[in-house]
Amino acid sequence: MSFWSSGSAKGRDDFRRYYESAVDVPGPACETLGKTARESNVLLVIGVIEREGGTLYCTVLFFSPDGRLMGKHRKLMPTAMERLVWGFGDGSTMPVFDTPLGKIGAVICWENYMPMLRMHMYA
Repeated sequence: MSFWSSGSAKGRDDFRRYYESAVDVPGPACETLGKTARESNVLLVIGVIEREGGTLYCTVLFFSPDGRLMGKHRKLMPTAMERLVWGFGDGSTMPVFDTPLGKIGAVICWENYMPMLRMHMYA
C-alpha cells in the first residue's frame, strides 16, 4: 500500500480504505469470528487491525470454543514505518489464559525480542 510512505492522493485513499476495513472490538467482525470458533469448537487466536475511535492498533483476539471473546492484546510498540499507521498499546492488554491446551497468550512480531514482555508472558 502506498500510504506507508506517500502523502499523495492515492496514499490518502489507500489509508482511508485500510481504516474503513479495520475491525471494531466488539463489533460485527468479532461476532462472525466468535460464531466461527463456536461452530468449529476451537480456541481461536487471530490477528486483526483494530479500530478504536481515530486510532488503529495491531491486535490479537482470543475466542473461546463457545464463541466468547476472551480478550485481546494490542501491540505495545509499533516499529519503523508502522508508527505512521498504528497506535501504541498501553500495556493493559497482555492476557495469558488457562485453557485445556495449557496457558495461551500472544506477542506480536518484534515483541518477541522484548525481554520484560516475554517474562510477563512466561509468568
